[in-house]
Amino acid sequence: MRTDLLRRVPLFATLTDSEFRNLERIFRIRSYQKNQVIFLEEEAGTYMYIVLAGKVKVTKSTPGGKESILTIHRQGDFFGEMSLLDGKTSPATVAAMEDCKIAAISAADFHRYLMTNEKVVQQIIQVLCSRLRHVWAQIQSLSYSTAEARIRGGIRQLGLKHGVADSRGIIIDLKITHQELAEMVGTSRETVTRTLARLQKTGIIQMESRRIVLLDPRALMSSSR
Repeated sequence: MRTDLLRRVPLFATLTDSEFRNLERIFRIRSYQKNQVIFLEEEAGTYMYIVLAGKVKVTKSTPGGKESILTIHRQGDFFGEMSLLDGKTSPATVAAMEDCKIAAISAADFHRYLMTNEKVVQQIIQVLCSRLRHVWAQIQSLSYSTAEARIRGGIRQLGLKHGVADSRGIIIDLKITHQELAEMVGTSRETVTRTLARLQKTGIIQMESRRIVLLDPRALMSSSR
């Protein structure tokens, strides 16, 4: 079971079976309960983590103490690598959004085994570039002057990262609460609830068991600023 979960991680998709077997021993599997903190902002990073099951949120606190969700990692995603790459403290807090199973790789093993494997390094670079593009888009969304425009932008970003196409449009394959979406776009839960209701009424989205279905992605961004 452990090997199957790790083998499905995109970071190792290009490795041969023998290459993967050489890396297997460096993983330490840990379990985290919902809301348990994995590491805190400004902690010295000593591990890179890979989500094997469940999902985690990356958050940063505002000067007023309000929590803002920067991104959500799910099965197959990795995090914590920044501190190991530049030797600086963690730029954000990471906590479990639900019960999780996480593979941890120590800093020593990260540099000894992963950073010396060209295939793995290429995968890490691709992911970091993708995250940078996501941050640029997120900054643009947060610059929108109205709460509704920020919510629409936040939904669009979720669709780009977690969207799965089907006959109706795009299903955001991630269960997210109104409060969590509010923390992503910097508004209140009540505003998110009202906006989602309007978007449903106009046929732009549909809600299914906390999952958002984008019925008309183009119309979602028709009102920007």
